[in-house]
Amino acid sequence: MEAVRATPDAADVRLKPDTPSRRLGAWSATAMVVSQVVGVGIFLTPATMMRTVGSVGTAIIIWVVMGLLSAAGALCYAELTTRFPRAGGGYVFLREAFGARSAFVYGWMALLVMDPGITAALGIGFAEYLLAAIGGPASLVRPVAIAAITLFGMLAIVGINANARVMAWTAVAKLAIVGILVAAAIVRAGDTGVHITAAMMPSAAALAASFIAAFFAFGGWWEFGRMAEEVASPRRTMPRALVGGIALVTTIYTLASVAYMLGASGPMPSDDQAFVSMIGANLFGETGGRLLAIMVVVAVTGSLAATLVGAPRLYVAMARDGLFPPQLARMNAVRGSVPASTVVQVVLASLLVVLGTFNDILGYFVPCAVLFLGLSATAILVLPRPRDDGEVFAAPLHPVPIVLFLGLIICLLALFVLGQPRQTLLGALVVALGVPASWFIVPRTR
Repeated sequence: MEAVRATPDAADVRLKPDTPSRRLGAWSATAMVVSQVVGVGIFLTPATMMRTVGSVGTAIIIWVVMGLLSAAGALCYAELTTRFPRAGGGYVFLREAFGARSAFVYGWMALLVMDPGITAALGIGFAEYLLAAIGGPASLVRPVAIAAITLFGMLAIVGINANARVMAWTAVAKLAIVGILVAAAIVRAGDTGVHITAAMMPSAAALAASFIAAFFAFGGWWEFGRMAEEVASPRRTMPRALVGGIALVTTIYTLASVAYMLGASGPMPSDDQAFVSMIGANLFGETGGRLLAIMVVVAVTGSLAATLVGAPRLYVAMARDGLFPPQLARMNAVRGSVPASTVVQVVLASLLVVLGTFNDILGYFVPCAVLFLGLSATAILVLPRPRDDGEVFAAPLHPVPIVLFLGLIICLLALFVLGQPRQTLLGALVVALGVPASWFIVPRTR
């Protein structure tokens, strides 16, 4: 395969007719960040944390700490996306800082496992809760999941404007859902005399599990970097969307934890689903389970829309560099859609749903995804600092944000190695297969 020279000018000139207009404003961009992050985890992750640490005070501290560390990483990504405001996100940063081979291995992981795996997981979550809300049989989970993935893939092909509206409305709906949960919990607390427990020091194992769960709950904000090519006024919009979105997510999870603690009664169930069902029944009566299921469906709707719009932008960037088939680089500039890349993601995600192995695959590859997230953010240390030309956002207090963020990444990787050594090693070995593959695909001059 003959590679296109991987410089910004070459890529931009070659694909100028297909370059989309910058149509995502600050609100649409922030809504997309919130939509990518807040999905099924809005219910299950706070439940896990409340069961693990047993104190809403400790849970709030964990959410705030994770929010601040994620915001530090978001500041680095905001600078990098304004320096390279093109499709691809972390792939572009890795390519510019460490070369095409490291970027290719990241794309290898994202294309074959991470992106379709996340999409499949969201599709399954959507199907399970939709069937729970309408009383449908569990045997329909896979067909409904594939139908949902296909439907939202078609919506992504229709164009970014339609998706932006879906994500904006679902972002508002998520905030409203949390408001309803908190209001119901406060009313119940007033009736029953339930009080918020103070912060307490959990065990080291519980603290580690809670931080990993919190990181998963915040996962996905960095994927918005793949949309940089379609953001209006990147210098102003990117930091507002990334940091503002993380602030909203932190608030959402904190309030959800408060609502869960106020709505809890009796012994804590050992299962997340049972815990959520208990909260629903306590807050809303007999229909609480179905009401919460509808809330989850609304939350996952925005996440599916955001994932199927944002993820294929990476394949566009790699196709522009000659690392993927050129058909994947084709973009409808009027609609802001990438049909071929979207179809690839839909097909791979549907295949994972059929095979039923996507949960294991995600478990194996999350540590590798965390590693590449840290490496892509490290580009801010490797590349020369930009001049203040009014176009690039400079992360304040440099290098404090990247040091804090890398500290988080190192701690998480250590927790994965100690807590899940077999899955971590297997994931590393499978991703490493991308290295020999790169010698056949990436020219040696790059």
